[in-house]
Amino acid sequence: MSYNTPVRHLQQGSVLEVGPSGTINILAGGSLVNAGANVMSGAQSIAAGGSLVVAAGGVISIGSVNGLTAPNGITLGGTAGRWAFGTVGLASGVGTIATGLAVVVSAQANVISGVQGGAGSMSSAVADMSLSASGSVIWRGLAGTLAFTGSNGTIAWMALGN
Repeated sequence: MSYNTPVRHLQQGSVLEVGPSGTINILAGGSLVNAGANVMSGAQSIAAGGSLVVAAGGVISIGSVNGLTAPNGITLGGTAGRWAFGTVGLASGVGTIATGLAVVVSAQANVISGVQGGAGSMSSAVADMSLSASGSVIWRGLAGTLAFTGSNGTIAWMALGN
């Protein structure tokens, strides 16, 4: 007897294995609860009404993501909203991000590579919110308190909005 399906129970039901062509659907009202284990590698989605719960101290990590947006349904202090994040290199110390959000309410960034020869290294980045009503953020790199004008600074950014 062959048991070669994309989703199957292994080890007397203690493991649910989802193969490359398999899918786990979390329906409205359903939850995927993470109690400290690694979950979700590869592509996945949670349908409207579903949830992903990560226990206190848990971590959601996403590698090589550039401009990922979360769907509607996230609450920001009790208000429905969305979030977006990614990485960007700041050419000449400035970069504009179209976040995918309709309106950006808040944004922040961390320098992940500030290497620059001669003119100093990028040490921080500030958000210019002048385009936030159109869903974009202009990032300006700083080398200490001066404008960073190099081309090798990279930031990891995050924006909240709707």
